[in-house]
Amino acid sequence: MTKLAIIDDHQAMREGLQAMLAGSGMDVVGTAGSVQAGLDLIHAVGPDVAVVDIRLPDGSGTDLARRVLELQPGLGVVLYTGDEDTELLFEGLDSGARGYALKAGSLDELRMAIQQVADGGTYVDPRLDRMLLSPPATSRVSQLSPREREIMHLMAEGLTAEQISGEITISIETVRTHVRNAIRKLQARNRVHAIAIALERGEIRLGESPNQG
Repeated sequence: MTKLAIIDDHQAMREGLQAMLAGSGMDVVGTAGSVQAGLDLIHAVGPDVAVVDIRLPDGSGTDLARRVLELQPGLGVVLYTGDEDTELLFEGLDSGARGYALKAGSLDELRMAIQQVADGGTYVDPRLDRMLLSPPATSRVSQLSPREREIMHLMAEGLTAEQISGEITISIETVRTHVRNAIRKLQARNRVHAIAIALERGEIRLGESPNQG
């Protein structure tokens, strides 16, 4: 069962999320209403995932995420916000948070975000795709290495990790490591999202050799 902390400055929101998520089989181990109280709570109870409002009375959820992840890099942080703001989105992703969920989304979407982050993955609300794929946004993510670009190109062509392993004679686990690195660098939700960003940026081009372009 995922141990969950909730940090939001609105008491009604904290109580509502606690009731609904606890009813979904998650163990809500504590709630807090500020950056400092959130840091104290996370230190005291050691949750697997923290759901953090991006706007808090004594700072921002981004600041909280950055500070807590310096001490507990394995913690999964899901930033939870009502804002669809590009700068806030990238500040959040730059903080090390692995989830970014909108309050406009459904409870099922928030549960999905929490579960994906708890499982070691990432989640960005699908409504933010247009922001992530805009030219100013895609120009801010890290450049892929030649090997990462080659593997993403082959995946875009429809090859599986096993097929890519045979094609370029590296282990399946090495392929998967390169894919995880590419997803992280491209700040993508999953492989499909990473491929879309790489195509948008011109990192890969369908119909060309992986080493062209």
